[in-house]
Amino acid sequence: MSESLSALGGLIVLGLSYLGLLTAAWLLFPERVEQARLKITDKPGRYLWIGFLAALGAAIPGAFLILIPSPVTQILGWAWVAVLLGFSSLGSAGIAAELGLRVNWKNDGAHQSLNAFLRGALIWELAAIFPVVGWLLVIPLGTLISFGAMVSTLRRKKEAQAEE
Repeated sequence: MSESLSALGGLIVLGLSYLGLLTAAWLLFPERVEQARLKITDKPGRYLWIGFLAALGAAIPGAFLILIPSPVTQILGWAWVAVLLGFSSLGSAGIAAELGLRVNWKNDGAHQSLNAFLRGALIWELAAIFPVVGWLLVIPLGTLISFGAMVSTLRRKKEAQAEE
């Protein structure tokens, strides 16, 4: 019985930490999250393919680093994976922000901005943990779309700096 309760407690803490991650990304990088939100709501299919190609291109060096039997290169490989997932979490915060705006719109603007974002993040998380559909559709497609939006946002920022 105690193992079941500790597993349940661990899942609850994991869920709360994901809400915290999305909220921290939204508060620390508001411009990036807003740019990702706008891109994702504008053309999600485009950013799905950009995310797929970028993830494929980024997975190759990460896999090589992880597969080399040196501890240093394996640490670098896992650090590379963590950075990529960090970029994807910024895009996921954009999806949660859009869901929060839509929840706020449905409630005639009755929620403040943070409350609306937290509701959107909770909806996004609950959709992802739904058995089979969430695991096989929401998580992979959402991750690729959010990663594609962030890659595009970072690329546009570099292009804008080069023009100045």
